[in-house]
Amino acid sequence: MVSRWVREYKQGKHQSLPVEHSTINEIYPDYKQLTKENEQLKKLLGEKDLEIAILRDLVKKKNPHLLTRLNMD
Repeated sequence: MVSRWVREYKQGKHQSLPVEHSTINEIYPDYKQLTKENEQLKKLLGEKDLEIAILRDLVKKKNPHLLTRLNMD
């Protein structure tokens, strides 16, 4: 895959970034906003995973027979 890209680059099918764009923020103006949103979503996903793990532990302790149903879903 990389060798194909290099070959195509040498043939002129791919171009490098324009010189006037020196930073990622100039190329993608929404980069900071997208990065911030991505971090928020990662944090939210981590919290949800933790919540699910805690709830499964509670079910396991109080009603072990329900655990098989949870694993099937």
